[in-house]
Formats: sequence, C-alpha cells, structure tokens
Amino acid sequence: MAESQVPYPYLPAQVDAIRASLSEPRFGAYLSKGGNDTGYALALYLYNARLAKAFLYPLHVVEVTLRNAIDGLLVGRYGQTWPHEAALRDGLLTDSGRATLDKAIGRAGAGASRGQIVAELTFDFWSHLLRPEYHALWRTALNIVFPHARPPVGRHEVQGLARSINRFRNRVAHHEPILDQNVGDLQAKIVELIALRCPETAAWTRHHTTIGQVLRTRPRNGRGHGELLSSKLAPDFVPATLASSLEDVMRALDRGRPVAICLDDDGRPVAAFSALDITRYILADADRNAGLFAPAERTVADMLAEIDAPARTAVMQEDEPLALAVDTLRRPRVDILVGVGAGDGRPTGTIMRAHRRY
Repeated sequence: MAESQVPYPYLPAQVDAIRASLSEPRFGAYLSKGGNDTGYALALYLYNARLAKAFLYPLHVVEVTLRNAIDGLLVGRYGQTWPHEAALRDGLLTDSGRATLDKAIGRAGAGASRGQIVAELTFDFWSHLLRPEYHALWRTALNIVFPHARPPVGRHEVQGLARSINRFRNRVAHHEPILDQNVGDLQAKIVELIALRCPETAAWTRHHTTIGQVLRTRPRNGRGHGELLSSKLAPDFVPATLASSLEDVMRALDRGRPVAICLDDDGRPVAAFSALDITRYILADADRNAGLFAPAERTVADMLAEIDAPARTAVMQEDEPLALAVDTLRRPRVDILVGVGAGDGRPTGTIMRAHRRY
C-alpha cells in the first residue's frame, strides 16, 4: 500500500483525476501542509497512508489483547453468556454501554456465540469499560486483568492509555490525517498497555512494528514526486559515429562509460550499444573469417548492420516523467534508454536495463 519504489508520472490529467477522487476538502488539508505544492501534498498523502498501514499491526494486537483480557474478567464475573445476563446488562452497564452491546449482538446475528459477539464489539466498548462509572468493576480486578500494573498505575492511568489509543485508532479507521500526531508517543502507549497485560506480547509487538521505518520516509519537501528522467541519467557515455572504428570505441569504453551512442550528422542518437554488443559482433565476425578479426578495420556501421542495437535502444526527452522511462525499460526488447535534450534532441545521458537506477 502506497509503497511503490517506481515513481508515478503525475501528469496534469492524472493529478486532476486523483484530486477529484479524494475530494478537494480532504486533499486541501495536505495541500495546506505542503505549502500549496501539489507534488509535496501528494507525497504527504502517501506518507500518511503508509503510516496508517504501519499502525494496523500494533493497533490490532492492543485491541485483541484488551478485549480478550476484559472478556475473561466478565466471564469470571457473569458467566459464559455474559452479553445476555441481566446482572451485567442492568447491574453494570450504562445506557450507552448497553446500546453498544446490543448493536454488536444484532450484527453477530441470532444464536451467535459469545466469541462472535465479542468480535463485533468495538474498541470503544472496551475502552469505555475503564471509565470512572465502572470503578466498581475494577476495585478488585485491575491486577487480574493487568497483572503487570504497578503503583502509581491504576484504573485512571489505564483508562488514559486506552482513551488515547482509541481516539487515534478511530482516526486511522476513518482515513483521517495522522502525520502531525505524536506517533512516537502513541506507539509507546500501545506497547505500554499491552505490557500491562503481557510483557512478552508487548516485546513481540515492538520487535515487529514497522512504524520507525515509515517515519524515516516522511517527505521533507516536494522533491522526488513527479521525478524526471534527467534525475537518473548517467551522463558519461562514449560518442561515436557510423564511421568510427570499433577499435576506437572499445578503447574508450570502461566502467565509468559503459555505453556508446552512435550519433547522426546533427548529433542525434541513432543507436546505443555496450561492450557486450561489440563482443558479440566480434565473435560472429571471427567465425566468418577463420578466427580473424581486425577491430581497426570494422566500423560502427558494420556492426549496426548485423546487430539489432537500434531496435533495443529507446530515446526519450530528459524532461519526461521518470515513471514513463521505467515503463519503457520494462519492455522486453529495450536494453538501453537514451535521454535527450528537449530543445536539440542531443543525448544527455543513458540508463542501461541491467543497471537501471530508479
């Protein structure tokens, strides 16, 4: 979710369509945070989505841990059918608590088991059971449900943790912005509440959370979204012409300049090729000439007449979206992409399929 490592083009029509789908009021919140930079706003929106996704796991664990713990307490007090027992419904629950329970029973359906009803109850229900009006429930049970709670941690402190987590959970569930929340503090509260019940589960949750990694991906400005091909082009290449000898080209190719570009009379690319292409041509030519090959006597034109370098070369303007270049390099026959200037069509750099840098 929102984790693609391949840049997205963000062409004007695409941006307009995305904004319409998200709605201007919703997107406007990110646009405001991004200083009216549309690219930055989109980056922040994706970051918010990644952060919300990262929180799903710890929120899942804390909710399941809390509900199972309190369910165990209610079973001990009111029996296996506690959702239907009058002693709990009339003697413990407030009107709002009873209404929430009845909604869960309705969603679970007639004849549903306690477990099915419990699965339908929201985090709100369990969090509200920690409120002051339920003090009598916790007078002798807090250390049963939360065996690792130590003074000064009491019902009030546990409720504070649950309330904060519940509010944050609801923002995540309703796809609201969370990028300006104190997420480090919220993560700590989640782990702390789990630890009051089970330190091992808390350690497991902390170990596997990805929140820290996502926090490091927060965009600091609008750069990197709507990225252009020019940002990834390798500028060093060997220029050649159809008349260039293969010996001269071979001597110029090295690790720093692995690609040669054959240029026409106007300096525009005809084809791009590598040392591997030359090697294949040498082997084929030597087979035809009893193992003999004279690179000084063979030209780029000779080689291009026999290999399909032009068909395996793609040319794009350097100011086009990098995402479109990525799609081009994924085509089966394309080995080298040549970026050219928008004004003169002359090459400014290359990306090899085998060494793509996006």
